[in-house]
Amino acid sequence: MKAIIQLGELVRKMNAISSVVPARTTMPILSTVLIGAKDADIYFSATDLDISVRSKVTGTVDEEGAIAAPARKFTEIVKSLSGKEVVLTVKDEKLTIQCGKSRFVVNGRKPEDFPKLPKQEGKATFKIDPELLSRLIQKTVYAVSTDLTRPALCGVLWEVAKDGVSMVSTDGHRLARVEVAIDLGKIEKMSVIVPPKALSTFKSYAEGEEEISVQLGENSLSFEMKESTIYSRLLEGPFPSYQKVIPEKNEKELVVNREQLADATKRVSILSDALTHQVVFALDKDKLTLQVTTQELGEATEELEAAFSDEPMSIGYNASYIQDILRTIDTEKISLLLDRPDNAGLIRPISEAEEKIKQVCIVMPLRIG
Repeated sequence: MKAIIQLGELVRKMNAISSVVPARTTMPILSTVLIGAKDADIYFSATDLDISVRSKVTGTVDEEGAIAAPARKFTEIVKSLSGKEVVLTVKDEKLTIQCGKSRFVVNGRKPEDFPKLPKQEGKATFKIDPELLSRLIQKTVYAVSTDLTRPALCGVLWEVAKDGVSMVSTDGHRLARVEVAIDLGKIEKMSVIVPPKALSTFKSYAEGEEEISVQLGENSLSFEMKESTIYSRLLEGPFPSYQKVIPEKNEKELVVNREQLADATKRVSILSDALTHQVVFALDKDKLTLQVTTQELGEATEELEAAFSDEPMSIGYNASYIQDILRTIDTEKISLLLDRPDNAGLIRPISEAEEKIKQVCIVMPLRIG
């Protein structure tokens, strides 16, 4: 194999593909990246057996061929290079990397040793704007659980139908749900649970793409892009009946500036308990006071202008959870809908324009001690 590729393109590809390569593995071949050259394209593939990526870039191919090269070292090398073009040459399971006056020879493995990339038969296939999909992911992935004893919660639930898609995530302390009404064509209505690594991998490849094709199978999912394809296994369900935890009787509404609330929460939480991160929201007529009191550190308060007309009440929240939610909301103001201090709060964005994405965030309160 002999191929020439622009250094900038090579660095971009390896930055993206390295996220798939496992940091530790009992199968040494999984720590490699498969590099191949055919026609006028240079291919890069990586897998951890749960997620697989195949990506290509146009270059100059003088001789076709392939090699499985150590991914981490190859990435380190290309990031250290200085120049415009990189020449990749393979001979006798050795990869030679030349750029300017730099030359590296890396021991590789036969391409036949690299795992075959998966193939799937899709039950539902649709096209979607990658920027829209990235926004849906950003608004839900933060609430995914890390509790491996409840594997269904360790991913994002996708519910797709011909008239749109919704995504839901929860870790038992908070819940995020988004939905968007778009025409997905004649597809079968179905739901799947997608692992967060697949979603973050998609986002690292989606920049610059105009449209992507998503294919959902029985046990797998794929993202088809102009230069790249991402395959991922799905998580096994069932996902909990999340509709039951969405409050229906929260009629006490607080309206407050999102950015001001985010900044104030961050400030007062400096003195919050290291375990609970509790901040007390004290609601009174047209104002919200954030309060923190810890025996070891001291106390902090900050008052914000807000619209509230019900009876005064105080409710405790984990400041980190509130900040996570506010980071996903794009509007200037948010609505916090409440019932009692021991019931879940419901947060929605407030916008004068009709938002394409419908977003609901739920956060459980903390007992005020």
